[in-house]
Amino acid sequence: MSNKKLLALVLVIALGVAMLAGCAQTATTAAPAAGETEATTAAPAAPAEKKVVGVMIGDMSAQFHAYIMDGMKKEAEKYPDVEFVYVDGKFDPNVQMGQAENFIAEAVDAIVYIPGDAAAAKNLVDKVSTAGIPLIGVNTEVLPEDMDKLTSYAGSVTIESGILLGEAFAKVMGGKANMIELQGFYGHEPQIMRHEGILEAFKSFPDMKILKEDSGEWNRDKAMQKMENIINSDLNGKFDAVICHNDEMAIGAMKALEAAGMLDKVKVAGIDATPEALKYMKEGKIAFTVFQDARGQGAKGIEIAVKVINGETVEKRYTIPYVTVMPEEADKYLALYE
Repeated sequence: MSNKKLLALVLVIALGVAMLAGCAQTATTAAPAAGETEATTAAPAAPAEKKVVGVMIGDMSAQFHAYIMDGMKKEAEKYPDVEFVYVDGKFDPNVQMGQAENFIAEAVDAIVYIPGDAAAAKNLVDKVSTAGIPLIGVNTEVLPEDMDKLTSYAGSVTIESGILLGEAFAKVMGGKANMIELQGFYGHEPQIMRHEGILEAFKSFPDMKILKEDSGEWNRDKAMQKMENIINSDLNGKFDAVICHNDEMAIGAMKALEAAGMLDKVKVAGIDATPEALKYMKEGKIAFTVFQDARGQGAKGIEIAVKVINGETVEKRYTIPYVTVMPEEADKYLALYE
């Protein structure tokens, strides 16, 4: 074959290959036929950002606050689209202020707040209010002039617990007793209002006399220590009742009296109706208690917070009543903790 014919054949083959490639490319980029849709791969949607609620517990080591937190966490399970961040205030106003400032910096959507100290809460309430973050109080009120700055409040009317405690003690003691009063931390709203409630109740019972007041700081061990000191003082044998601002202190006082062999001569009672106090009531070691619904308060605080961040209207106050509990009712209230 001549060189010219060979060159011509090569050119024909090359042209054919080029035409086939062009046809293949056209086939892959052709518009879809009528009635067909072009297949596309959509980018996955970004998950919605969770709203965040900061939860400030007064002191997680305080038994009653632990029960409140139990109620909060149980209620929070209903709202998987909301993140709840729990922090421990350790009954320290400075710690709680720092926690509030952190929540403000993080721009949380709401704050649920158990104050460690009502008077010291003033600056904290002002800061959160100025930041425009809804603030829901639980269990412990702030100062009366600051209550209106809260978005809402879930708790009981504290003075009522003191009145019920005083009235029930007057009934148990037949209207006459010489008493030791173990109070909470001085300056705490419950300490102030429970003491006032007790005094209010005793106005109708002039023979119910308080020989000594002291603070057990809401703590069992501290109350036990204070009771031991009183037993070893010149008050020994002069009192026949110990009225306590909470059940933890009542248990501490009871243990000190029991160790001293005095429990059969001295009646002890407190507030909260905790499971352990209820069990001691059944054993005859604690005379009675006043039920405060810790889990109900905690659950209501979380419920309110979720409603607020979802733009729903809430009441300014949700009141959960106190109830006096005598030994024959102990099992009924123990069942609430199961």
